[in-house]
Amino acid sequence: MPVPRTAAFPPSGDASASRAGEGLAALAGLAPSAVLQRRLERAAPLLPALETRPDIDCPGWAALLDAVTVGETRLFRAAPQLLALRGLMPGLPGRPLRLLSAGCSSGEEAWSLALLAEGAGIEAEVLGLDINRSALAAAAAGRYPAGPPDALREVPAPLRPRFQLADGWVLPGAARPPAFLRANLLAPPPGLGRFGAILCRNVLIYLLPTARDTILRDLAGRLLPGGALLLGPTEFPGPDLPLRPEPGVHGVWRRL
Repeated sequence: MPVPRTAAFPPSGDASASRAGEGLAALAGLAPSAVLQRRLERAAPLLPALETRPDIDCPGWAALLDAVTVGETRLFRAAPQLLALRGLMPGLPGRPLRLLSAGCSSGEEAWSLALLAEGAGIEAEVLGLDINRSALAAAAAGRYPAGPPDALREVPAPLRPRFQLADGWVLPGAARPPAFLRANLLAPPPGLGRFGAILCRNVLIYLLPTARDTILRDLAGRLLPGGALLLGPTEFPGPDLPLRPEPGVHGVWRRL
């Protein structure tokens, strides 16, 4: 997706940093922010190795994306919203139910979805997508520091027995582990298919408006009719998308 030059990272006097910011805006839709600026400053040793043409599969750009993308997540983060999804699961389309965690980071959300579906007695296939290679490696490993803070602090009590504790690590015990795939939400891989529910929470807040719009349109198109889209508390789809808010549940939208 082309991004206007003025939308990229503001000039800093450092040509390599400015080019990096523009490349990140074009590649992943990352918006200028104080967080991105600090991360670019810390990633300064990587900037001279950037290839001329930005591409997520070029080693230099891939390393920079690993360094600057935000990956804050937790097991059962925003648990009330996930529990609302569990209540909707029996009526969501598709069997097995396909669930997507878009921008899954280190995978806690995808593992939470797998356990949530199992707890509801729903056969589900869970897929996590992210652009950050190190985050995806952690997601596939499926083990997380026990804390402090307690890694299970937001996990509903009935599901806590599904986690094992071993040598300071928490291991989710899903019978059907999630699959993980490196992907750019601005240019999803072919054959991704459609889903009964998609979670894209607290991802869009880091992106340019044009990137947010592109991703939301793609995600809405990937939902089966009657499927659910879960967004972060400050993220909203445009009024022209075929989505309606789920009554009584904040941040859940249903495909018309």
